[in-house]
Amino acid sequence: MINWQRTFAFVTGSIVFGLAIILVSNSYIQYVAAEGSTGYLFLFGFGLVYLNLNFGFSRRFMMKAFNINWICYLMAFFTILPTIFWVYTKDVGLAETELVFVLTTIFSAFLGAYFGIRRGVVKRAKYIQRLREEKEELPDSLKRPHDDLNIN
Repeated sequence: MINWQRTFAFVTGSIVFGLAIILVSNSYIQYVAAEGSTGYLFLFGFGLVYLNLNFGFSRRFMMKAFNINWICYLMAFFTILPTIFWVYTKDVGLAETELVFVLTTIFSAFLGAYFGIRRGVVKRAKYIQRLREEKEELPDSLKRPHDDLNIN
């Protein structure tokens, strides 16, 4: 696999950030089950957190990696895995909104990965184009200096 060090760093980083999110926000999950606009706002907030985090991961990863989009989706899965594990193993007080919460986090994480991939590819193309434009032309004497060398 190309760039396995970068891939390993990003995947383990997504696991760490997924764990950090659930440790910081586990006391706020109960508010998703609240009636009215409070529950919807907290659900929307959790969705935005996972969407933005995976967008950033995927965009940064795709700026340097070529043709390995599936790793961005793997990072999205590892980001939401601790939250899903926490919701199904602990009594967080979601009751019948548990499935809605899980589906919202899954959808937002994968949506963030999808748009991050697209944005990362665009930024990579712009970066490569800018490098090509900044590249200075070499004089003819420096293009192939080994051609004028004596074989002896």
